[in-house]
Amino acid sequence: MTETPVTLFSHSHFSGDFVPLEEGYTRFLSEFNDAASSVRVAPGYCAVLYEHANEFGGYGASLDLLEDCPDLSVYGFDRKTSYVNVFRAEQNGFVWARGSMRNGEFVHGHWERQRAGGGPAAEPAAPVVSPPVPPRTQPMPTGGGGVIVRDHRGEPQRRPPGTPDSDGVVRDHRSSKIKHVFVLMLENRSFDHMLGFSGITGTDAATGQPTAIDGLTGTESNTYNGVVYPVVRGAPDRAPHDPPHGFPGVIEQLCGEGATYVSGAPFPPIDNSGYVSAYARSHPDLPDGAMRCFTPDQIPVLTALAREFVVCDRWFSSMPGPTEPNRWFVHAGTAGFFDESPTHTEYAKAFSSPWSGIAFSRGTIFDLLEKGGHKWRVYAGDSFPNVAMLKGVSRTFDVDDFDDDFASDVASPSYDAAYTFIEPSYDVFSEYAGGSSHHPLGSVLAGELLIKKTYEALRRSPIWESSMLIITYDEHGGFYDHVAPPTARPTGSIGRKYGFTFDRLGPRVPTIIVSPLIPRNLIDHRRYEHSSIVSTLARLFGLKELTPRSAYTSDVKHLARLEQARTDAPMTLPDPMRGVLAPVARTPFAASAATRPERSLDDDPTGRIAATVLSGLTQHLEVAPPIEHEAIIARVDALRTHGDALAYLKEVDLLVKTARERAGIHRSATVRGHPEPHPAILTAAQLPAATVDGLGANR
Repeated sequence: MTETPVTLFSHSHFSGDFVPLEEGYTRFLSEFNDAASSVRVAPGYCAVLYEHANEFGGYGASLDLLEDCPDLSVYGFDRKTSYVNVFRAEQNGFVWARGSMRNGEFVHGHWERQRAGGGPAAEPAAPVVSPPVPPRTQPMPTGGGGVIVRDHRGEPQRRPPGTPDSDGVVRDHRSSKIKHVFVLMLENRSFDHMLGFSGITGTDAATGQPTAIDGLTGTESNTYNGVVYPVVRGAPDRAPHDPPHGFPGVIEQLCGEGATYVSGAPFPPIDNSGYVSAYARSHPDLPDGAMRCFTPDQIPVLTALAREFVVCDRWFSSMPGPTEPNRWFVHAGTAGFFDESPTHTEYAKAFSSPWSGIAFSRGTIFDLLEKGGHKWRVYAGDSFPNVAMLKGVSRTFDVDDFDDDFASDVASPSYDAAYTFIEPSYDVFSEYAGGSSHHPLGSVLAGELLIKKTYEALRRSPIWESSMLIITYDEHGGFYDHVAPPTARPTGSIGRKYGFTFDRLGPRVPTIIVSPLIPRNLIDHRRYEHSSIVSTLARLFGLKELTPRSAYTSDVKHLARLEQARTDAPMTLPDPMRGVLAPVARTPFAASAATRPERSLDDDPTGRIAATVLSGLTQHLEVAPPIEHEAIIARVDALRTHGDALAYLKEVDLLVKTARERAGIHRSATVRGHPEPHPAILTAAQLPAATVDGLGANR
């Protein structure tokens, strides 16, 4: 893992809360201001700590460090840092000579030419605190190779003419009027596939200048077997095939036919040339299926929100791979060691006991919120949501029904969840035909209707003025996008299947940020990814950073910058059905049927059937007496077909609903604590916990 240049800690000896800093300037006016008690400085870097901060930089006393400092009180600088400048201590033949006392006078830190043989002009003396310096009246010159670290307001430091642009990390530490964050995560669509032909123009969210989204011109193409396949205007409501989007498929899409990933080697060069080859090999009847893109009139709801609020055209999936690892970046800022979806065996290990599931060594955003005293909720479109696979999220207690509960809950002024995660319905046993997730095999119009319901419920809510809604997609689903994914901050893990080092983002996905505190019709070209959701929640609610990836990911809270909430946001969005009654009404799970009941459970290319079955298993174990657990696990192991699995899950669904009734769980606008359960329901406290990064099971 790449070493962090500088990290500040709230307690001595590198303990307590921490804030990692890249090269550049950071100032603290609220969170972590006057909080640092120890500092780690990576070899080759310098950190200048200032006692105070103003618009143009640091002032007051200062201390420049070229090495770790386990206790700032030694220099009388404990809990005094308001501004930090981080830069490389050797640049262009010069080395940094830090502040020192010479002949009874303080000499400020400065650059000196290296010796002929390399190295500093003199050995560095011990750190010395400078006398107070007056506030600056001009911006500090940019250092550290042009990397810009944003200040507490999320605004870029002023740059001298000629300084190159960079993908600076936007860290917003000011207080905010946003009290409720909602995330609706759909699946499997790329930015170009959904919005590339939207032609949206607006105001640059960073500069305030007129701009347009980075979409399609119509000339983009792939070549396969000597035939050129350009992007095509117009995509079907239901795709005839599900494009490849596992790790090997994405490598080919990004890097071209025949490209492979070699563990430990650099990521192959990206030219986005393999979308057609990856698709055509499995579906030769429609070789350009991945190149077909929607037009604005086909997706009026998503397009209307993109034009009304802010559309992010540099929001990338967190890794070049499938659904589950990318969703876990949303929840945990990491995918653990999963560079592909878990295998059936790994799922079985994770879900082999009650209150178990996928777990991560640093926990999840739900754990972080609970530790900080903030409430959260989950609404799901069906009985077996993906988020319920996480250790610590109980289907029995924590997940409510979107269709039945969401609109009525947010209509109450007592709605108290700081964070709400919303999952669509999937309808996996009918090959997604009745789902609202935007899966390629499902209806896009059904997903549009879900977005419309979510927005309109919030727009009418008494908490609207203090809310933010993030609409995004887990990954690109194998559909074409013309922008090459950039490098990423490594997570520190190595993928257990392909050896992926998690140092590259995946293709762009459509993302829209909705809030009445956001100016109308913005386009944000700054880089984000799914860990930005973790970063936003952590910085919005004053939580410590969760993972190395999320700590170095921009948040979006700075977009909600209006002093007064807008009143001109539409109350309703376009009707995607255009008044025509379409078959998008949800079928009750008890009445659902498998499209191919005889199909083997081993025939599960996306892994979603296995995930659903094993999510059902953990729910079953959660509500059943321990004496029945061995038999329940044996029964699940004996399931062989889709029809068998669906029949089993219908039983589990009924058992969970009964358990909720016995536990006294009912609709409520306020977040429930876990009540005293019926004797058949175990509580997490009754079981010892053992967590492995990626697989967690209570044993």
